[in-house]
Order: sequence, then structure tokens, then C-alpha cells
Amino acid sequence: MSKIKPLLAIAILLITAISCNNKPEDKQIQENVTKKLQDNKNYAGVTANVKEGTVTLAGTCEGDNCAVDIENNIKGVDGVKKVENNIIKDNSIDMTMRTSVQSIITKYPGVQADVAAGVIVLRGNINRDNLQFLMSDLSILYPQKIGNQLVVK
Repeated sequence: MSKIKPLLAIAILLITAISCNNKPEDKQIQENVTKKLQDNKNYAGVTANVKEGTVTLAGTCEGDNCAVDIENNIKGVDGVKKVENNIIKDNSIDMTMRTSVQSIITKYPGVQADVAAGVIVLRGNINRDNLQFLMSDLSILYPQKIGNQLVVK
């Protein structure tokens, strides 16, 4: 019996040591991070490099909290120890979209719109017959989303 206890302790130590070494290597972390970036169209302007479990993010994104959101999502990837965030927030696309949206909604009296992070939010009133045309006109701008808070008459 006394010989079994030391053998059991050694076996537990070996299993623990082997399971602790199952952390993904940089190559696997790089693949997982790249996939996560590619799976979200909001992350299209961002690239990542991995070295010793540290992910360095670079590029541009849109929206007020975009860089922080991307960083938080990447921190959740298995094996990531640290994230260095060099992402630059770029709102120029929102300005272009905002100008285009304003141009479109002038054809629809009573409609107002806000644009942020590629999302168009519609407010105000619209005639039921014009709603489909408005949505069609806005969809050609390829927004991330159209939030419809319009009152339809």
C-alpha cells in the first residue's frame, strides 16, 4: 500500500505537467485570431501578429469603441496572454455615409437619420408607400445595420 501512494503522486504530477503544456503555440493562436478578425466584417481593417502569446493589433476601425471592442474579443482567444492595441479609430467612413444618408432622406419629408459606426438609425414619420423605397435607397450604401424607429402612417 505504501508503494502505491508515491506512484499515484508521480502519476498525478505527470498528468498535470502534460495538461499544462497544452497551451496553443503562436502559430495556432495566429490562426485563431485571424479567423476571429475575418469572421466579423467590422474588423476588416485590422491585422494581428502573434509573438510568444502577445497579440499586436494594427489597422483602422469605425465607431467610438471599436478598438476596445476588438481588443476585448481577441483577449478571449485561447492562448492569448496579452494584447497590444495599435488600432486607429477612423470615422471618415461614417462622415461619407452620413452625407449620403442626408442626401437620400431629403426625398422623404418627416424622416431624420443618425449614422454611427456604419449603423443608420431612422426616426420620424413616413408614409407606408415610401418605406420600401427609403430602405432600398439606404441599402445601396451597405450600412452595417438600419435601425428603423420610424412611425409608419
